[in-house]
Amino acid sequence: MSDVQLEQVCKIYPGGVEAVKDICLQIRDREFIVLVGPSGCGKSTTLRMIAGLEELSSGSISIDGERVNDVPPKDRDIAMVFQNYALYPHMTVYKNMAFGLKLRGFPRAEIEERVQEAAEILGIQDLLHRKPKALSGGQRQRVAVGRAIVRKPKAFLFDEPLSNLDAKLRVQMRTEISRLHHRLESTMIYVTHDQVEAMTMGDRIVVMKDGEIQQVASPLVLYNDPANQFVAGFIGSPPMNFFRGRIARKASGLVFEEGRFDVPIPPGSENLVAPVEGKELVLGVRPEDIRHQEDAPASTVSATVEVVEQMGAEVMVYLNTGLHAFIARMPAASTAQVGQAMNVDLDMDKACYFDATTGDRVRPA
Repeated sequence: MSDVQLEQVCKIYPGGVEAVKDICLQIRDREFIVLVGPSGCGKSTTLRMIAGLEELSSGSISIDGERVNDVPPKDRDIAMVFQNYALYPHMTVYKNMAFGLKLRGFPRAEIEERVQEAAEILGIQDLLHRKPKALSGGQRQRVAVGRAIVRKPKAFLFDEPLSNLDAKLRVQMRTEISRLHHRLESTMIYVTHDQVEAMTMGDRIVVMKDGEIQQVASPLVLYNDPANQFVAGFIGSPPMNFFRGRIARKASGLVFEEGRFDVPIPPGSENLVAPVEGKELVLGVRPEDIRHQEDAPASTVSATVEVVEQMGAEVMVYLNTGLHAFIARMPAASTAQVGQAMNVDLDMDKACYFDATTGDRVRPA
């Protein structure tokens, strides 16, 4: 078993700066979990505390049931892959991968076996006699991962390992790391600020903000059932659209009143929003839940097209009501043009509602 448990973990730097606030997290054996959030949210600090590279201010961390607060990094049986690869420039790829094993006194035959096995997994057998300066960024990253693999640790820690690669190589490498996870069946903890990486790689995702966990869930749960406005806006590309307004009662029933448009609340959501009638709310709608309407039914929003992005298989249309800018994901056949007045329909059955003050999701009473 290689589970990792964090209990009320805090990190306070000199001057009273709280980088991590009371983190509680259970990472299961063989799980691929991703810590994601904007810069400065505490995700890398949390990873470094698991690795033993940062001391805890309070709380405890356990690996495999053993409390490791006072255990040196080298004795925690974890392997870390850094953003900058951290390869020794004067050593060959083989020696870089073998170095940690030599320090631990492994027999030469076992070192050879482990290095060759890792090189085969990563497809770098032909690079073993090169030095890092003769490698591309993607090849260096594979070597850094290979150096971790040969350790056969209880857990792998990745600190934004793909951020220095170009876009195409990032896609390739994240696929390879996911494939590696399934092959090794190891516990992996991965830090990134890229929510696309998080969504495509993680079994579960930990969304962080200002040193605190906002939500822990599978990618689809985060996307379809965000706990608050921050999670809803951070997860998804393009992000969820937000409209500030209030729930009002008209002759026809309850509506969301934005100021430039009124959208009827569907029957299935009336019990949800009735208790907050008259209160200022934020309506959240995903770009794919906005459709172009030639006609103008009661639920139509009138807006002006400001930008059109042709993506090949789809079109991103940036619109503005005069009070709110928003994005619609439309089919490739869309004829939207800049400056055009367009009627769009919001799918209110899939909408989310958030408290305008706290950002918390409006839930059934």
